[in-house]
Amino acid sequence: MIGSLKGKITNKGLDWIELETGGIGWTIYLPPGDFSKAQIGDNKEFFIYHYVAEAASDLYGFSLQRDREVFGFLLSVNGVGPRTALGVFAVGNGERILRAIAEADVAFFQQVKGIGRKGAQRIIVDLKTKVGEVKSLDLRTGQGGNEEVYQALRNLGFQRAEIDQALRDLPQEVTSTEEIVKFALQKLGKNYGR
Repeated sequence: MIGSLKGKITNKGLDWIELETGGIGWTIYLPPGDFSKAQIGDNKEFFIYHYVAEAASDLYGFSLQRDREVFGFLLSVNGVGPRTALGVFAVGNGERILRAIAEADVAFFQQVKGIGRKGAQRIIVDLKTKVGEVKSLDLRTGQGGNEEVYQALRNLGFQRAEIDQALRDLPQEVTSTEEIVKFALQKLGKNYGR
């Protein structure tokens, strides 16, 4: 299974890019936000969701692991395919989608072509328990840097449960990404900066 691909963008279509890595050109479909930032000649890394169906084997790429995870959640809902899931990302990023589910924001999902009221309700009902699991990872709701903190700690080899546990008692005055990472590392028993 492909977890991520890093390489040079060599071509760009309507909603896909070709990423060359190790002499192989991979066709990767991107959500609108990532697609608009992708330029031919750029070196990029994308977290990959490999979608396999009866008549398809496609790669979907995301700049953030969280977005890839949310994409997978959306695909687990009956009646939501990859095109519809990408359409949801046209309305908001992964964090915004999770918030819409948590807040039962039917109107948010109704902005997506092909999703009516019943479809929006199905997404919310089917994913509310999964969002509960994901929301436990939110380090500071509404503040920037959540994904940066999470990625930094994941890159150091920590698992989700460890990160979540370390940040449970995060003081309100600790708000910057660097401070949050330092706090977490102290909790996790690591020597920061050594």
